[in-house]
Amino acid sequence: MTVDGQFLVRDGHAGRFAETLGSQMADLLVLAPHMDDETLGCGGVLALAEDPLVVFAVAPRDEGTEINAVAKLLGFRYIVLHGAEWEARLLSLDRRELVRRLEETLHAERPARVLIPAPSHHQDHVVVFEAGVSATRPMSRHGYVARMVATYEYPGSVWGRDGHEHELNYFVDISQVCSRKIEAVKQYQGSQSGRPVAEQEVVTAWARLRGSTIGVSYAEAFRILRLVDEGGPP
Repeated sequence: MTVDGQFLVRDGHAGRFAETLGSQMADLLVLAPHMDDETLGCGGVLALAEDPLVVFAVAPRDEGTEINAVAKLLGFRYIVLHGAEWEARLLSLDRRELVRRLEETLHAERPARVLIPAPSHHQDHVVVFEAGVSATRPMSRHGYVARMVATYEYPGSVWGRDGHEHELNYFVDISQVCSRKIEAVKQYQGSQSGRPVAEQEVVTAWARLRGSTIGVSYAEAFRILRLVDEGGPP
């Protein structure tokens, strides 16, 4: 993995742009188990956001993962919580420590929207989903409550205990930025070669399918867990 710039090092791994953590408030925070989940699940929403932050649970084992190119394409900052040795082993982590780190990041950035992965057949996704729910709970010790919390899907998440289409209740038109999402997907082709859910044709078809649900060319779909109405216009 190519990494540059100034970093905040945690567990021996460095996260690009992490030195800005808390110095500017993210309007969107995405929790991603691995590098590619953020693009497959909500690359369009990231591209539309003003100052998004992605929190990766683990670094990739593949040194060819070009996360900096993806971050530049979609315009997000990111941090990484754990090194590559924890990939596919998040069940072994101290869950309290993971939740604590997520709480600290949420408190520092105070994003209005938080997106967490839908639990699926992958144990790392289940761990990050459960930690995300805990970290965004109203009684968090830091007193911060995100106004919107939702789960994001991706092509591989349909096989699992969650992710049923009838539960999707929030759609975002990404027609204007879908080409950027697909370009970001291409950046992962080296590390994700042979993995159908990461193929650009599959990702494009998925976005077209979700777009057809709301009458637009391309869309991403989510399941809202919490949405706070502050009395403004709908």
